[in-house]
Formats: sequence, C-alpha cells, structure tokens
Amino acid sequence: MHKRYHYADLGWAVYVMASLALSDSLLIIQAECNEDVSMKCEAVQDKSYRSVTWYKLNNQTGIIRRSNGEKPYPFRFPRPARFGPMDSLVLPRVRPEDAGIYQCLLRANIGQTNRDSKVTLNVSTDCVIHTTVAVTAWQNVTHTTSMCPMQLVEVSVIWTSCGFLILGLVKIALCLISMGVVRNIKRSHSRRKKQQQW
Repeated sequence: MHKRYHYADLGWAVYVMASLALSDSLLIIQAECNEDVSMKCEAVQDKSYRSVTWYKLNNQTGIIRRSNGEKPYPFRFPRPARFGPMDSLVLPRVRPEDAGIYQCLLRANIGQTNRDSKVTLNVSTDCVIHTTVAVTAWQNVTHTTSMCPMQLVEVSVIWTSCGFLILGLVKIALCLISMGVVRNIKRSHSRRKKQQQW
C-alpha cells in the first residue's frame, strides 16, 4: 500500500511514495537527473531536540549537522548540501551517484529519546552526454563527459580569430612606436655629439 505526494511548494516537482507496510517511516523519492531535491525529515515533530544530522547510509558518510541556535556544520560530503524548511535536506542538481538511503538523526534533549527517519533517493540515469570540441592552434581536442546537462558558452572561430588579430596588431603598433622613440633618441644623441665636436 503506497501513498503518493506531490511537493510543489518550493518549486521542485518531486514525487514521494511512502511505504506504510514498513514499521520504519521510509520515504522513497524518484528524481530526475539535474533536479533539485528536498528530503523531508519525518522524525521532526517539534523543535524539542539538541541537533539534527543527515547521513548517507550507503557509504556511512555524514553530510550536514545543525545544533540549536548554531550555524550548520557541513561534513566532508563530496557535493553541496544544505538545510531546507523543517530541517529537510536539500541536494541541488542530483546525479545518479546521489541515489541511496539517507538518514535524518535527531539528538534528543536530556531525558528524551533520539529519533530518526530514512529516505531512499532514486535518481534517473537518463543524463545527457555532452561532447565539447575545443579548438586550439596546434591540435583539435574532443572531450566526452557523462554528466548532467550544463550550460556551455561557445565562442566561434571568427571571434577567436578577431581577438588574436587585434592582439597581434596592438603588439605591432607598440613595437613600431618603441622603435620610433629609440630612433629619435639616437638622432638627438648623435646631433649633440656633432654640436659638441664643433
């Protein structure tokens, strides 16, 4: 038995299926590649806890922690992550390698019980493969990367050639000016010598 939720309040289209058959509250999030994902911490019921920490359980990695009244403390997680509303975990531009099981752990105040909840993130593997051709003066290089879509700024060969041409002309002009200055200095120096000889 599954329920389906649609989170549109933050502008992210995320479909969440919660399995009611499990004793633990385990959310399953289906996300598209390059999509911003917000994972809700189901353990948060009120603000009566000392700290909240998010972990990725697949590789036992701490992601980010926040204690009451303090700034968030990021662990050495290999990608950007931040807290969202109600201590949710926000992962921008998810990739297939972000898929896995995430745990939200609440450290309780003294005399209370720690709570946790888990979220399974599934990310579509349909990422775009980009091919970028970089043209240089001595070789053509082709890079193929299997990444999520990125915005690339391409500069045409004409604009690149114009830039190098302008740079070359400026260098020639500076060279000619410096040669003229040196020639004038030599002439004035030779005139002074001739005048001193008379």
